[in-house]
Amino acid sequence: MYYEVHTENIAARGHAPEIARILNRFALHRQDGGPVGYEKLAAALLPEFGEDLMILEPTGDGDYRWLHFGREIIRYSGASRLGKRLSGMREHVARFSVDSFDQAIAEDRPLYTVHRSTQTVRVALWERLVLPTTTRDGRRFIIAFSRPLQFREDLLNAVLDSSPSGIVALRAIRDAAGQIEQAVVVTANRRAAELSGRAENDLLDTDGRESLTFLSDPSVWRRCLYAIDLQRADTLEVSFTRDDATTWLRVAIAPLGDGLLLTLTDITDLTVANQTLQMRAATLALEIGRERATRRALSEEIGLREERETELRRLAETDPLTALLNRRSFTDKANAAITASEADGTDIALIIVDLDHFKQVNDTYGHPAGDAVIRAFADLLLGQFRNERNLVGRFGGEEFGILLQGCDLASAAASARQIQDALLTRSMPVSETLALKVTASLGIAALHAGETLASLTARADQALYRAKNEGRNRLGLADPAPVAEAA
Repeated sequence: MYYEVHTENIAARGHAPEIARILNRFALHRQDGGPVGYEKLAAALLPEFGEDLMILEPTGDGDYRWLHFGREIIRYSGASRLGKRLSGMREHVARFSVDSFDQAIAEDRPLYTVHRSTQTVRVALWERLVLPTTTRDGRRFIIAFSRPLQFREDLLNAVLDSSPSGIVALRAIRDAAGQIEQAVVVTANRRAAELSGRAENDLLDTDGRESLTFLSDPSVWRRCLYAIDLQRADTLEVSFTRDDATTWLRVAIAPLGDGLLLTLTDITDLTVANQTLQMRAATLALEIGRERATRRALSEEIGLREERETELRRLAETDPLTALLNRRSFTDKANAAITASEADGTDIALIIVDLDHFKQVNDTYGHPAGDAVIRAFADLLLGQFRNERNLVGRFGGEEFGILLQGCDLASAAASARQIQDALLTRSMPVSETLALKVTASLGIAALHAGETLASLTARADQALYRAKNEGRNRLGLADPAPVAEAA
């Protein structure tokens, strides 16, 4: 575990500007070199800094208990520890925290610490200012300012600014009826400003439909609204003309709270190159027998085009949150598998999975926690069904599909029970302090001779609905008779 402990030059070492101000308050409350009174210092700090403060008291057995746990710390860590013992944290973090608090009390002076909270990459380093205090009746309390290191945001800004793609975050502004009136730009990197033809700061707080030309297209804006309301990602290609020059963009749309995150990739060169390649190919083909250099140039251009098209196909087939197949790609591959099964007579079964009460996860813990659960569940499915004959896709939200080739209804039901058994024995990790138990309802259908994917999916959906209606956390088996398709 990485950590630092400092007692000197704390104001210069601290990343958060609040550290120097809190140190000054602490110094003002120390009189004649004596201990700092808890009651007066807490009253001075809590109104202004309370959301980033922790207050702890020694328990007398080598441990500490939280008396205050700021809301910003809860937001970063994922849960409150108010009233709990420090020893309930991960062992190495708890040991380091106890040692640093004991040192501050023993030396009766502030400490500045830096530590890594967990080994996962989603939570980085925390900085703390640890202040020892004494109550009127002689008890010792710790007041600690705690916040993720500021350089995490600096790093994010550096990544945004160096990105070859434009990145724009939009926040929805709704009217009294709940309808979206505007989408205000809250964050935009330098590349996005270049693509919009504006200065970087001129993009902030503007209506995206006015400052981003392509959003004024009603069809593009409609797809953005769908992404917000349905909480589903989307990708499209658009073009616009400015100063007699046409720019082509690939726009990746991802829901972000009550708003959107747009990733803008300039594909003008690729589009022009593909158009140019088509025109040049005919000419080069006539000269290929005479000009070795021409053959080499054509081969290199074709190879470059294939590499680009391969990457474009990969991006088009993948769900950006989970790396599973998206619904369109799943459908294409499933149709191909059904056609192949008709030729060789193999069985096919479809499992549709829907996480139970998932809206409660988003409402209780926030959409980042919901995304973490979705990713963890996708990893569970990949681990169980990682086979070239199986297809695993995310249909959207908390709904997933699994197509099993060479598998009948009984075997598919057994596989579905394995999913439920796995959910019973593990929790979905959200952060270092939070893991959530979830359940799932599943609908299972086996392909009938001559049946289409639409019919197979409809029967699996009906089985899923029955499982939901019967109380959730259940398996539903499709009726043996196929569902008639709409004319």
